[in-house]
Amino acid sequence: MPEIFVSPASPQTPKANGKVNSPNPLSAFMFMPQGVSFENQEQDETIVLLLRKHFITNLPWLFISVVLLLIPVTFFPFVVINNLIPQLPIAFFRLVAPVWYLFTGSYILVNFLMWYFTISIVTTERILDIDFINLLNKKVAETRLSKVEDVTQRSGGFFEAFFDYGNVIVQTAGTEPVFLFQSVPKPQQIVRIIHQLLERQEET
Repeated sequence: MPEIFVSPASPQTPKANGKVNSPNPLSAFMFMPQGVSFENQEQDETIVLLLRKHFITNLPWLFISVVLLLIPVTFFPFVVINNLIPQLPIAFFRLVAPVWYLFTGSYILVNFLMWYFTISIVTTERILDIDFINLLNKKVAETRLSKVEDVTQRSGGFFEAFFDYGNVIVQTAGTEPVFLFQSVPKPQQIVRIIHQLLERQEET
């Protein structure tokens, strides 16, 4: 388990060939990420965890996207060849196909951005939960670690056990009584790290 009070090898440490090993920006679990910051971050505040939903949770909309991408090259030609809709000329399908791909591309982009920017952050001072309701509206909730009362994890089912992801519930005494880290990777490890932070808060 990562120890938050032991300096880890920096993920941006230069390799022998001179290249810098940067953290994966698409990772759903980042421990002590380097070169990452957020709005209103305090000067002496360090990000300990940056979390997203496990990438496996994207499979439903990825599957739908593949189906949508295949429809113009499978279903449309089938309709034209078999003359299933005689009143529609071939030019109609040539016009519909680009519009179809435009909307499909928008569907993929929106779902990806919603996954990418909906994050939870645990720092040495507080917990933040950033939820994007849509591309134009987001909800930001935060609480100080001193107000955290309990941290638990819940997971169940074959996929959650196999891919090691689940929900982490943080109960607080603040204005936001419950923080939910939904479908995040390594939930047990997240709980242990937050407990370490709470123990440090009690010692100081």
